[in-house]
Amino acid sequence: MATNETNKVRQLQRSLYRKAKQEKSAKFYSLYDKLCRADVLWEAWLQVKANQGAPGIDGQTIEAIVEAGEEAQMIQELHLQLRSRSYQFQPVRRVDIPKPQGGVRPLGIATVADRVVQTAMKLVLEPIFEADFHNCSYGYRPKRDAKMASIAIREDLHKGAWGVVEIDFQSYFTTIPHENLMILIKERVVDGSMLRIIKQSLKVGVEYQGTVEPTTIGVPQGSPISPLYSNIYLNLLDRVWHSRGYPEKLGATLHRYADDVILVCRKSAEQALQAFESITQRMKLRLNREKTRITKITEGFVFIGFNFVKRRSPKTGKYGIYIFPSKTAECNIRRQIKAVSKRRAPIKPDEFVEQINQKVLGWANYYRHTNASKAFRSLQRFINIRFRRYLNYRSKCPGFGWKEFPNKKLYAMGIIYIGSGFIRYERATVNALR
Repeated sequence: MATNETNKVRQLQRSLYRKAKQEKSAKFYSLYDKLCRADVLWEAWLQVKANQGAPGIDGQTIEAIVEAGEEAQMIQELHLQLRSRSYQFQPVRRVDIPKPQGGVRPLGIATVADRVVQTAMKLVLEPIFEADFHNCSYGYRPKRDAKMASIAIREDLHKGAWGVVEIDFQSYFTTIPHENLMILIKERVVDGSMLRIIKQSLKVGVEYQGTVEPTTIGVPQGSPISPLYSNIYLNLLDRVWHSRGYPEKLGATLHRYADDVILVCRKSAEQALQAFESITQRMKLRLNREKTRITKITEGFVFIGFNFVKRRSPKTGKYGIYIFPSKTAECNIRRQIKAVSKRRAPIKPDEFVEQINQKVLGWANYYRHTNASKAFRSLQRFINIRFRRYLNYRSKCPGFGWKEFPNKKLYAMGIIYIGSGFIRYERATVNALR
């Protein structure tokens, strides 16, 4: 039943995408009825349930809904409220997430019901705007990811680039102006009911320390639809940059992953930065001058967790572009492993192995197409030492357990191996991946 419903939603998305792609000036007058469809709401619920997440201000959890068998009832209630146009979003619960470099990132946690409705809105709206998005953006888009971005940047750096401008926005998500965003949305969406619920999703209040503050600007980070709003607004930046011919005139190509942006420069980086800032000022966005900087590629720079650098090959002596996991990314994965691999952990070896493997596999897959062999070997040693210390303490053996638990035995027990054969260095052009 779930597969059948999912197929129907995909057919709907394909038809919306085809119409938007084939007719660049097409406007969509009938979208709200699609938002109300039971199959769309069911697919939205499946996605919300798969993503898990904490409860909103009402305290209702996904687990409680599933255990009580209230899934069908919740979908029915949402269907009726949406059809009668009586649905109201509740304020999001704000949680401050510490940043690795210091400071906090405010995260807005919506209620489960609100997340279902927002995901349903995304299912309907995303195919329409996806048809308009520029190829230079990769973040939070279907069939596009960080790997494609890294390969495209590596190819671009090979074409005579000497440096990059690393762009950092000042609190981007919380400074998106609602009026400007709605103007862009209305270029495609003219369904009054859909526009009303979009406005309502933007203006939900934020509950923090017992008080609810109204939202007059920005979108809450953490909501299912905020990445789409972010891409819709920054797509204007992509359009202006390319319509003015800046890649050719200024010799600066733009690469964007959500609000992370770099300009790959072949001419004056100062002129490229000045032109970029001029566009952002008209969009009522600000740059963080402390983190926005010009960097030579021989010095290396970090973008979405990848460290790009131009250096000589140790084998041939020729210069080439290399991609490595960033030092921050390596430190973060070690910190995560430490959190689940205590020597005195009161769990069985199988559970210990499963916890480590879950953490490492996603990280290793993210970097397996890069020049990560050194980083992987170092991480493998770290993993093996943590696992060996746990086993040695569990068996009450003296020493560090090198004889009792050699690497071969650790791998036989199921610990992940990310050594030789795991890395797949991607040589295909990014165009071949699109």
